[in-house]
Amino acid sequence: MFLRGLAMFAVVSIFGMGCGGAEVTDGVESGVQTGQDSAELLSSCETLQTRRCNPGAETGCQWANGTFGECFCQDIPFNKWVCLSN
Repeated sequence: MFLRGLAMFAVVSIFGMGCGGAEVTDGVESGVQTGQDSAELLSSCETLQTRRCNPGAETGCQWANGTFGECFCQDIPFNKWVCLSN
């Protein structure tokens, strides 16, 4: 009986941590990003074009020469990013 209770506690602990058991740090809740954080989110257009994607997805990117671009995902069966300069 004790082992069964211990096993149940272990299972609940593992799933509890996997389902949002981590603590949220201050600043993340505000939803406001600094300029540096948002710049990091902008991917390289050259890198994106080598990756697979979900059809219908769109994102912004930056080319190696500094110009900004827009990327969209090709339909099935290609599922590759196509990026164009703005």
